[in-house]
Amino acid sequence: MNSDTKVLTRVRLGAAGLLIAALATGCGTITYHAGESFDPLRIKHALQPGVSDSAQVTAVLGAPNGTGRAMMPYHDAPRTVWTYYYADGAVDPGSGEVQENRRYLFVFLDDGIFEGYMWFKSKLQ
Repeated sequence: MNSDTKVLTRVRLGAAGLLIAALATGCGTITYHAGESFDPLRIKHALQPGVSDSAQVTAVLGAPNGTGRAMMPYHDAPRTVWTYYYADGAVDPGSGEVQENRRYLFVFLDDGIFEGYMWFKSKLQ
Protein backbone atom coordinates (compact mmCIF):
# COMPACT_ATOMS: atom_id res chain seq x y z
CA MET A 1 0.00 0.00 0.00
CA ASN A 2 1.54 3.35 -1.00
CA SER A 3 1.68 6.44 1.23
CA ASP A 4 -1.27 8.17 -0.47
CA THR A 5 -3.48 5.13 0.00
CA LYS A 6 -2.46 4.91 3.66
CA VAL A 7 -3.37 8.57 4.23
CA LEU A 8 -6.77 8.16 2.56
CA THR A 9 -7.42 4.96 4.51
CA ARG A 10 -6.57 6.72 7.79
CA VAL A 11 -8.87 9.63 6.90
CA ARG A 12 -11.74 7.31 5.99
CA LEU A 13 -11.28 5.14 9.09
CA GLY A 14 -11.06 8.22 11.29
CA ALA A 15 -14.21 9.71 9.77
CA ALA A 16 -16.04 6.38 10.11
CA GLY A 17 -14.93 6.11 13.75
CA LEU A 18 -16.15 9.61 14.50
CA LEU A 19 -19.46 8.91 12.81
CA ILE A 20 -19.98 5.72 14.82
CA ALA A 21 -19.07 7.52 18.05
CA ALA A 22 -21.49 10.33 17.26
CA LEU A 23 -24.31 7.94 16.45
CA ALA A 24 -23.67 5.99 19.65
CA THR A 25 -23.60 9.09 21.85
CA GLY A 26 -26.11 11.30 20.04
CA CYS A 27 -23.60 14.10 19.45
CA GLY A 28 -24.20 17.00 17.07
CA THR A 29 -22.14 17.90 14.02
CA ILE A 30 -18.67 16.42 13.82
CA THR A 31 -15.89 18.40 12.14
CA TYR A 32 -12.56 17.04 10.97
CA HIS A 33 -9.42 17.83 9.00
CA ALA A 34 -6.52 15.82 7.64
CA GLY A 35 -3.17 16.90 6.22
CA GLU A 36 -1.80 20.42 6.00
CA SER A 37 -3.49 23.15 3.99
CA PHE A 38 -1.56 24.66 1.08
CA ASP A 39 -1.98 27.77 -1.05
CA PRO A 40 -1.32 27.25 -4.79
CA LEU A 41 -0.66 30.99 -5.26
CA ARG A 42 2.15 30.81 -2.71
CA ILE A 43 3.77 28.01 -4.72
CA LYS A 44 3.46 30.04 -7.92
CA HIS A 45 5.29 33.00 -6.36
CA ALA A 46 7.82 31.15 -4.17
CA LEU A 47 9.15 28.43 -6.50
CA GLN A 48 10.72 28.70 -9.96
CA PRO A 49 10.65 25.74 -12.35
CA GLY A 50 14.16 24.65 -13.33
CA VAL A 51 15.71 26.76 -10.55
CA SER A 52 14.22 25.88 -7.14
CA ASP A 53 15.41 22.68 -5.50
CA SER A 54 13.77 20.10 -3.24
CA ALA A 55 14.92 21.93 -0.07
CA GLN A 56 13.09 25.06 -1.23
CA VAL A 57 9.98 23.01 -1.99
CA THR A 58 10.12 21.60 1.55
CA ALA A 59 10.60 25.09 2.99
CA VAL A 60 7.46 26.31 1.20
CA LEU A 61 5.22 23.24 1.59
CA GLY A 62 6.69 21.12 4.35
CA ALA A 63 7.32 17.40 4.06
CA PRO A 64 5.14 15.62 1.48
CA ASN A 65 2.39 13.17 2.47
CA GLY A 66 3.77 10.75 -0.10
CA THR A 67 6.44 10.33 -2.74
CA GLY A 68 6.65 8.35 -5.92
CA ARG A 69 7.38 8.51 -9.65
CA ALA A 70 5.14 9.46 -12.53
CA MET A 71 5.40 10.23 -16.21
CA MET A 72 3.18 12.84 -17.79
CA PRO A 73 2.58 12.77 -21.58
CA TYR A 74 5.02 15.65 -22.11
CA HIS A 75 7.87 14.09 -20.05
CA ASP A 76 10.64 12.15 -21.74
CA ALA A 77 11.18 10.02 -18.61
CA PRO A 78 9.49 9.45 -15.24
CA ARG A 79 9.85 12.23 -12.67
CA THR A 80 9.85 12.21 -8.89
CA VAL A 81 6.46 13.27 -7.58
CA TRP A 82 5.72 14.58 -4.11
CA THR A 83 2.08 14.48 -3.07
CA TYR A 84 0.24 16.66 -0.60
CA TYR A 85 -3.32 16.19 0.61
CA TYR A 86 -5.70 18.24 2.71
CA ALA A 87 -9.31 17.63 3.71
CA ASP A 88 -11.73 19.28 6.06
CA GLY A 89 -15.41 18.91 6.55
CA ALA A 90 -18.36 18.28 8.76
CA VAL A 91 -20.79 15.40 9.21
CA ASP A 92 -24.20 15.78 10.82
CA PRO A 93 -25.15 12.28 11.99
CA GLY A 94 -28.76 13.28 12.58
CA SER A 95 -29.48 14.51 9.06
CA GLY A 96 -26.75 12.64 7.21
CA GLU A 97 -25.57 15.95 5.71
CA VAL A 98 -21.90 15.98 4.73
CA GLN A 99 -19.82 18.99 3.78
CA GLU A 100 -16.31 18.30 2.59
CA ASN A 101 -13.42 20.14 0.98
CA ARG A 102 -10.44 18.20 -0.40
CA ARG A 103 -7.29 19.48 -2.08
CA TYR A 104 -4.57 17.47 -3.78
CA LEU A 105 -1.19 18.75 -4.90
CA PHE A 106 1.40 16.96 -7.04
CA VAL A 107 4.90 18.47 -7.22
CA PHE A 108 7.22 17.28 -9.99
CA LEU A 109 11.00 17.15 -9.50
CA ASP A 110 13.79 16.06 -11.82
CA ASP A 111 17.08 15.20 -10.10
CA GLY A 112 16.00 17.28 -7.09
CA ILE A 113 15.04 20.34 -9.16
CA PHE A 114 11.46 21.65 -9.09
CA GLU A 115 9.79 21.31 -12.50
CA GLY A 116 6.25 22.32 -11.71
CA TYR A 117 3.07 21.27 -9.99
CA MET A 118 -0.52 20.26 -10.56
CA TRP A 119 -3.33 20.68 -8.07
CA PHE A 120 -7.06 20.28 -7.86
CA LYS A 121 -9.81 20.54 -5.32
CA SER A 122 -13.20 19.04 -4.75
CA LYS A 123 -15.84 20.77 -2.70
CA LEU A 124 -18.80 18.53 -1.97
CA GLN A 125 -21.91 19.72 -0.17
